[in-house]
Amino acid sequence: VAGAARPRVLECKDVERRFGGLVALTGVDLHINQGEIFGLVGPNGSGKTTMTNAITGFYPPQKGQILLNGRDITGMAPHQVARQGVARTFQNLALFNGMTVLDNILLGRHVHMRPSVWRTALYPWLARDEEIHHRHLVEEVIDFMQLQNVRDELVDAIPIGLKKRVELARALVAEPNFLILDEPMAGMNQEEKEYMARFVLDARDERGVTVLLIEHHMDIITGICDRMLVLSYGELIDTGVPREVIQNPRVIKAYLGGARHAG
Repeated sequence: VAGAARPRVLECKDVERRFGGLVALTGVDLHINQGEIFGLVGPNGSGKTTMTNAITGFYPPQKGQILLNGRDITGMAPHQVARQGVARTFQNLALFNGMTVLDNILLGRHVHMRPSVWRTALYPWLARDEEIHHRHLVEEVIDFMQLQNVRDELVDAIPIGLKKRVELARALVAEPNFLILDEPMAGMNQEEKEYMARFVLDARDERGVTVLLIEHHMDIITGICDRMLVLSYGELIDTGVPREVIQNPRVIKAYLGGARHAG
């Protein structure tokens, strides 16, 4: 496999996360190579979101280790993880209603902004060039995500498919090297799903982003993911190339038993 020779962007070793008596994750190992689109699937309640929250620092694991580009980030605060080049989108849209598409995307640059009293006082000399750079980058991502026609619209007024693209654009303007997409195609029709799949592929191919994709739609996983991992009740039940994993009887049982309604 060509990916085997690539450096590992993410490595999770024996990750465990409990909430009181509930074991949400136990003994989960995974690694994602540079330039991969890696699928994370499983029925509702299987631990997918807990896994992403462990990686991004929202719910650090009580056991195990998480490495990003070879650096131990276990227990690191979310803003520190973001500074390591990690961006994410959320299952439930986290856009700011009452603000335009442009302003929502511009917020994705906050991780690169260095506000201070001195910078504000000396704005004409210090901060102006920086702001121009931020805005250039945001406009370039708006073009990349084909959002030019709605850039000045309020996000409240645009359809769900476009909202999901705005959220992906906001993640991309942070210039991440590792991108976590939490169900980016939820609520979309087939045409919108295919559009979004193309944007995810382009983000990898044209912007050099490594992607962890959490998704219920198996056609998307098998269509664009290099490898995948299946969770069920917090445990890893299979990992590997999608066309092989989806034939595993345990995967079929877990998926058809727990997520038939999810599409």
